Amino acid sequence: MLDTDGWKQFRRLAKRPKVLDRQLNQAKLSSYQSSPLFKFGYQVPRNHKEGLTLDEKNCNTKYRDAEKLEMSQHAKYSTFKSLGKGSPGPDGYKKIRAHFVYDVKHNGCHKARLVAGGHLTDVPVGSVYSGVLLLRNLRICVFLAELNDLQVHAANAGNAYLEAETKEKVYIIGGPACGELEGHTLIIHKALYRLRSSGLRWHERFANTLRDMGFVPSKADTDIWMRRNGDIWEYIATYVDDLAIIMKDPKSFMDRNVTECSSFTWQGGYNHNLCGR
Repeated sequence: MLDTDGWKQFRRLAKRPKVLDRQLNQAKLSSYQSSPLFKFGYQVPRNHKEGLTLDEKNCNTKYRDAEKLEMSQHAKYSTFKSLGKGSPGPDGYKKIRAHFVYDVKHNGCHKARLVAGGHLTDVPVGSVYSGVLLLRNLRICVFLAELNDLQVHAANAGNAYLEAETKEKVYIIGGPACGELEGHTLIIHKALYRLRSSGLRWHERFANTLRDMGFVPSKADTDIWMRRNGDIWEYIATYVDDLAIIMKDPKSFMDRNVTECSSFTWQGGYNHNLCGR
């Protein structure tokens, strides 16, 4: 085939498969970076400037509103400590970058998430590994629920990482998408998404919350939490910020902890949302 007109130019590359693979990967990457990205019929921007352009093109403010909502959540959780506009960075802190990542949900909801450039920070000396539930152990929990006539409810922790404080000494300069914080020197106080240790900080934070509720980790899987309630055991299986709550009456448990739990607000119903205060 390589002797056919039009294919002879590839004969040299065919003899060097590593070079061919590298060039194919570069072509794919170039196409991904330059071609428009669509999701559920909406074009998804790659940066703040493109988001404003799409809003203007579509005669709406959906991406800008998503950015404002995200920044309001950071204000609510006190993610940043502002040192003022144009202030120098504090001693002992490393300057990094942060940017927005955009998405569109199946219902047309436009989302914007502020994430840190964690790759710019130093590699931690200690482990920042955060475990997750094994699927086979979740199946065992569901089997125990069926065996003991328990209910299984799904839950999710909203803005989970922002519940935890970071131990990394980093700061950013607010960009144009940060609204009134543009140009401010912002020390990152909470476990912002994509910092190297944010997963571990959230894992520790939620583990302490479950211990306060009387749960202890299973010896077989430390991401399955259990406590005795009368003649049965109750379970909460955790996978980062997703939960499976296995109890006689999980709805009452969550409703009761709206006032009793100091860490989260629990909402009733199936596919519950745990929104940190």
